[in-house]
Amino acid sequence: MAYPTGSRGGNFVNRVKTIDRPNSYKETFEVGASTTYEPTGSFKNTAFIIEAGSGYTLSPAEGGDLTAGLVTGQLYPIALKKVVTTGGTVIKLIK
Repeated sequence: MAYPTGSRGGNFVNRVKTIDRPNSYKETFEVGASTTYEPTGSFKNTAFIIEAGSGYTLSPAEGGDLTAGLVTGQLYPIALKKVVTTGGTVIKLIK
């Protein structure tokens, strides 16, 4: 059976599908207890999770400070420029 050009004949559709995964993360970095950490160009985070504890000062990239009221285990899609933790507090930075 002959097919007209463009439907099945000589032209093929590119079947390579790219998968765009918005809101997916690729890498993590753990900031341990009693630590001051300032992310550099090698690890620009886009979100964070408080894994344990409640003693922290988190400085968002756009300014201000978060010092209380965040829920342990919840993902916060906020980029941080500085993380300060006290004993027993662990923060996981995500990018």
